[in-house]
Amino acid sequence: MFGEQPAIVRESKRSNKTMRKQLQKLIVFKWCLSIFAFFAKRKWSGIVKWLTDFSAWLNLTLNKPKQANTPAELAKTWQDLMPPDGRDLFRIREITNDTAYVEIHLHCPLHNTGNVKACCNLMNYDRKLMDKVGGNLVVLSSQSNNEKGYCSLAIRDKRLPSDDLVSACEP
Repeated sequence: MFGEQPAIVRESKRSNKTMRKQLQKLIVFKWCLSIFAFFAKRKWSGIVKWLTDFSAWLNLTLNKPKQANTPAELAKTWQDLMPPDGRDLFRIREITNDTAYVEIHLHCPLHNTGNVKACCNLMNYDRKLMDKVGGNLVVLSSQSNNEKGYCSLAIRDKRLPSDDLVSACEP
């Protein structure tokens, strides 16, 4: 009698799991990216910051990542926080003693627009994720102004200096 959960509690747990799976799908990620890019292109950075902050908070709340202590752990955590059905689009390119170099091969709505500032505003999402697990994320190149078709990022322990990494977000 005491060991069995009421049906409403069991159903609630099932629906929470279903909701989590739906929120973590690549199609939802792409849809949100498109909406956020719409605002970013119009220079509505306040709205974009709120949306990316909230999305990062939701992701962190759902996934509860652990603190990362090495570049490899930071890169793996970043990749694990991306949609499971699209992880092949979020690639770890290289790991050095102090830095993880990663790439986003997802087609971005800002691709070839030349709007690096909007891209950097959207990347607030990734920076928030990495900050929470102990990393500092720097955008090295953006799809918005390169022909490569992907973004290049560097992730480093936030306790280490990163002034040697040239950010695409700096004027």
